[in-house]
Formats: sequence, structure tokens, C-alpha cells
Amino acid sequence: MTQVRTTKIKSSLAKQLERPGGRTIADAQRLAEAGLQSHKADIMADLGRLIGQLEDLCVAAAPEGRERVYVLAAALVDLAGFFDTGPLYSAGYSLCDLSDRMRAPAPWNWPAVEVHVKALRLIHTGGCKAGAESDILLAGLRSVLGAFTAAA
Repeated sequence: MTQVRTTKIKSSLAKQLERPGGRTIADAQRLAEAGLQSHKADIMADLGRLIGQLEDLCVAAAPEGRERVYVLAAALVDLAGFFDTGPLYSAGYSLCDLSDRMRAPAPWNWPAVEVHVKALRLIHTGGCKAGAESDILLAGLRSVLGAFTAAA
């Protein structure tokens, strides 16, 4: 009669995990955070440029700029999500929501977009800090969005 033998095969990953050494989770997390923070100044500058492009679209108020508003706002939200940008992220998300709701057949409202863009600039210039001022700005954006939703 034949006997059954069980053989455990160890993958290279399993062998690496058995070796002593390496980093603790806390160390790995600290190093990852430090690496991410080294890019913060560049990201903040990129956010400023995106807001500038949105400001240019508001000045032109051209029909062909409507789709670009959502694209720029979505890019802003993507970048803002990497860091604690608190109210900037929320204001960018609100602009995405607004511009998405204003896609055809709903009427486009450049002043509502401009209010959002001005709030983004104020928050960005203020260092993206949460506080009473940013809370008031975000409440205003919610009311703009609510008024547009009610009218549409």
C-alpha cells in the first residue's frame, strides 16, 4: 500500500518573513509619512495652479470651459486627498458635486462656480487650516449647492 506524504513548500516570501530583522510597522509608517511629507510643498503649489486655472475659466465664462471645471476640480480633490487639507478637500468635492449636477440638461451657473473657486483660493491661501472661518465658507458652499439643487 502507498503512504501519503504531505510536503510543505516554502515560498521565497515565507523564507524572507522568517529571517530576523526588518522594520517594525511603526517605523515603516513613520518613513512612509516622511517620504510623503517631502512632496507636500510641490503638491500645494500644484493645488494653487489648479485653482488658478479654475479662476481663469470663471473669468472667461465660456461654454467650452464647463467640462473643464469638473476635470480640474476632480484633479484638485485627488491631490488634496494625499494630505490633511481638510476644508480644501471639502470645498473641492463640493465644486465637483456642483459641476456634475450642472451638466446638461441643467442650466450652468458660473457665479455658483466662482463662489466655490474663491472659497478654494481663500482656504489655500490660509494654509488649508480648519477653523471657524473655513467652517463658515463650507457652510456657504453647502447653501450654494443646496440652492442650485432646489432650483434644478
